[in-house]
Amino acid sequence: MPVAQWGRRLTDAIRAALESGDLAEARRLILEGDGQTRSLAREYTLMYRGLGTTIRVMLPLLRESASHAVAADRDVAHAEVVALVRGFRRDMTALMTRAYGSAEAVGAFDDDACDLDDESVRTEDFIDASEAQFEREQSRTAQEVLRALDRGDVAGARALVDVKERAQYVPLHDRLVRFMAESFGWVLRRGGTAELLRFHLATAEGQRRGFEKWDALPARQFAWTTAFLLKQHMGDLHVREDNEKFTLEQTLCGSGGRLRRDGAYEGLGALPFVEGRGPLTFGQPRLAVYCSHCPVWNGLAPIRWFGRPHWVFEDASRPDGSCTIHVYKRRDGAPPEYATRLATAPGAE
Repeated sequence: MPVAQWGRRLTDAIRAALESGDLAEARRLILEGDGQTRSLAREYTLMYRGLGTTIRVMLPLLRESASHAVAADRDVAHAEVVALVRGFRRDMTALMTRAYGSAEAVGAFDDDACDLDDESVRTEDFIDASEAQFEREQSRTAQEVLRALDRGDVAGARALVDVKERAQYVPLHDRLVRFMAESFGWVLRRGGTAELLRFHLATAEGQRRGFEKWDALPARQFAWTTAFLLKQHMGDLHVREDNEKFTLEQTLCGSGGRLRRDGAYEGLGALPFVEGRGPLTFGQPRLAVYCSHCPVWNGLAPIRWFGRPHWVFEDASRPDGSCTIHVYKRRDGAPPEYATRLATAPGAE
């Protein structure tokens, strides 16, 4: 796949084939993928599971952060996290019911409040069940697309492709991302920047095996993998290559960028910004709280583990939702001042 096409999702390639009347190519893409995505049925399962894995890592860390509250305030902190995870499960149940017609695989939502440990277990079980149902529904809809093609119903096939992506995946993806953002925001408000930095470093450590696999990849394959990951967030991704690096331009970052563009940091219940130059902000004066995991997970933590950042951000988390990432071809290719800024910023040690 040429570099210029790395930002194109399989679903978009299938739409293009349907619109051009190349039904044989559409069928091939549905069944065999595009060389980056295995098939239409599996296009979004890796991202859905990846977000679920991250949340599983975060749940015990949220309990730990709640336990850091002073004794007189600890019950309040625990209640806040309980409300956070219960709201997440309630919203996901409603979204799954809307997308699939039911959320039977995850069971009826239990309105009986439990303590934080029990709520965390319920949430982990919920994520397990939701992943299984998501994969079944994605596979079922992909089969319906094929059956529509067999009938010669191109318009019906196109409509089902849209349903699979825009009704079954995007709303669930966005709520998973929102839960992460709400969790980061809660940690920041409760414990300040030092606690949020600890939380991000611990979350990165909980996913270290994945980062180690990334670090072992040749630069081109790592950039290709990065493009696959970013486009699964449903933004607009454009990739280019020069002699020293790959540049991934997100004219909308589909996770943090869309949160910001859609007003998540404004009005009632607004997410907070991290204020002040430091490792949580790429050394910028302020950064949207969701985006604060990027300088840590993809910069500070890899520097500590491997001696280099994996992604180098340029003018990160812009107000319009855009963001630019560089992946350097040489292991020592990142500008030294970038790594130094992340590793030695106040609070990074």
